[in-house]
Amino acid sequence: MCWSIRVYWTVLHNLFIRFFSNIVCTCSYSDTTRICCSCCCCGCCKCYKHQQMRNLSEDDGEYDPVENGLNLNSNELHQQQTSRIQHDYVIVDDIDANYLQIEKRKIETEPFYRTIDRATAEDILLGREDGTCLVRPYKETDISIKYIVSIYAQQEFFHLFIRQIKGQELFAIGQEKANEKYFNTPNDIIEFYKHNILQCTNKQCSLNLVLRPIIV
Repeated sequence: MCWSIRVYWTVLHNLFIRFFSNIVCTCSYSDTTRICCSCCCCGCCKCYKHQQMRNLSEDDGEYDPVENGLNLNSNELHQQQTSRIQHDYVIVDDIDANYLQIEKRKIETEPFYRTIDRATAEDILLGREDGTCLVRPYKETDISIKYIVSIYAQQEFFHLFIRQIKGQELFAIGQEKANEKYFNTPNDIIEFYKHNILQCTNKQCSLNLVLRPIIV
């Protein structure tokens, strides 16, 4: 009788342990499905997620562990974030560089800019309103003189240099002089003297004029 009770108790004990173990965590992987069943007390869910990540990466190569909520170590996460930031920065930097080039060349897109010589400029300006002007390129090789402003007033012509200040992204108009005004672009010079007096001097006379850039 005692022996039977002991056997019965042993069997019951083993069944209880097996049943409890199955409740705690039961993971079964097959070659075809690799299904993982688990409760909240074990790490089988993590196993399944890692397995899912591996399968997806093998299938299409487009799996992103960050977007799918898996934990990455700090080095991997930092590398991914740095890579994305650098990529975005390069694109933005390229765009900014293009706009900067356009800004620097802006005067050449203005209607008062003409690719002509001195004689042609005087023919175009002759007989127009005092202060009428246009901008043309400086034909000679010079590291500082970039353009010439040709101006007409009172039957006289004035041809003033637009100079780039040595070693700087600044510009000035006319011959170099003390306390001269600097501008960020050649176009800023024309815009400023549309509303302010510019002293224009040639061999015959000197006049104070407000610039009137030609349109046609």
